[in-house]
Amino acid sequence: MPDWSSLPGLLSHENWIAALPDSVRQEILQRMIPRELAAGEPLIHAGAPSLGIYQLEAGYLRLVAYHPDGRQTLILVYRPGNCFSESPLVARRPPNHTTLAMTNARVRLLPTDDFWTLYERHPEIPEALCRKFASSMSRLLTRREIAVTRRLREMVAFIFCNLAEACGTTEADGTITIDLPLTQNDLADHLTVTRQAVQREVGALKTQGALAKRDGLWRVLDLPKLRRVAA
Repeated sequence: MPDWSSLPGLLSHENWIAALPDSVRQEILQRMIPRELAAGEPLIHAGAPSLGIYQLEAGYLRLVAYHPDGRQTLILVYRPGNCFSESPLVARRPPNHTTLAMTNARVRLLPTDDFWTLYERHPEIPEALCRKFASSMSRLLTRREIAVTRRLREMVAFIFCNLAEACGTTEADGTITIDLPLTQNDLADHLTVTRQAVQREVGALKTQGALAKRDGLWRVLDLPKLRRVAA
């Protein structure tokens, strides 16, 4: 059985700061500036100057690509602990994508000058970033392979397995509540298909008794069944 939390899905799992030696990690945290975000508030605009790197402390953020024809793609969802926006800084270019708060959220910013000071002082930082970039490339290739070899229903089930493993709460009746305000439009944007196509596959999973939506939150009713569909 695969480890659903480690497979490339909708959620990011990046937290290279946590893997640093404690003394280096503490030096980073001491230089970070906290910021609160309201749901829907933008944090990073595509094309704007890069201010530094971020770590999400609480809540959820979405990374979105906007296309000239008006379409958008939901690339990733950041969860607490995730570190992001390093690529524009290291490549010395503006961000290519926009980052928005999905929920009320709290982030920490390591400003550009502080980042480069610590980057040059501690070789562990460039080493950790190198591992992150290599891992990200590997997951991108795996994600593309999954996208072309799996049917849409398998992909939808795969996403919900990933979400259940990463941000699910098991209730007294054994169901798993996913603590993420995800819509069918979000799923369609992520999978680059129509909302109607996602609605059809979600409806089939509901009919099979694997999935439900109550009080605005998704609930996995039968995780083993959902895993069988995704496998």
